[in-house]
Amino acid sequence: MPHVHRDGVNVYYESYGSGTPIVFLHPFSTNGYIWYFQTFSFARDYQCITVDHRGHGRSDKPESGYAIPEMAADVAAILDATGNEQAVLVGNSIGGMIAMQFNLDFPDRVLGTAIVSSGTNLGAGMPPEALQAFQQDLSGAFGGLMEGAVAAKTKQDKPEILDLMKANFAVDDNFTEQVFFANATDPNGVFQWNISDQLKNITKPTIIFAGEEDQATPVEANQFLADNIPNAQIKILKNIGHFYQLESPADFNADLAQFLKQVVA
Repeated sequence: MPHVHRDGVNVYYESYGSGTPIVFLHPFSTNGYIWYFQTFSFARDYQCITVDHRGHGRSDKPESGYAIPEMAADVAAILDATGNEQAVLVGNSIGGMIAMQFNLDFPDRVLGTAIVSSGTNLGAGMPPEALQAFQQDLSGAFGGLMEGAVAAKTKQDKPEILDLMKANFAVDDNFTEQVFFANATDPNGVFQWNISDQLKNITKPTIIFAGEEDQATPVEANQFLADNIPNAQIKILKNIGHFYQLESPADFNADLAQFLKQVVA
């Protein structure tokens, strides 16, 4: 199985197809399989690379080292391993954070970025009782977070989506409590990471997709990104929550294909 080894951590990735590379970066607590509806569709024309972030899926799960810049450096190592100088980045949630950090740290390696339901400085608006709830009943609190992250129509028409998101979190081989709290307490991790004053330095073409019913990273968090990343496009989506690529994969694929036409020569 393909891994890159960086600073003592093995990070898993898969690659399908050939052509301009697209790197797919998954949401918190999931893994590269979350891009199932995209990987093979786009691999007919592009090289599709899916990553299991450190702490997730088939990658190592160290006790610490979950700063977003560490994960961005992992992506750079994967590009090196696959012989790619540049790529289009597609990131959902924490995957979007990693993509934005990659833009800051490796700007010459970015062709364009598609961000799906993400944000920065998310912990600033989190009440103290929220962290207490996670500490007291992590599974229950995370399940409640997922309930609010999936649109009502999705829960009615495709209940398997919510079940999948909860199940990813429940399987220790994929994600553990230790990894959750290591991410949550890292000073540059998923909740503390704050590049608000650096968004202006992301200059490559960027599109942002935000679900109207996403309570995990609400429209306002995504609009802040669009307002501060130069020339960023934003598309706000009805009947969609946090996982556009799962909740409406055909529509997402059409939107991503259109963006790729803009950024790939």
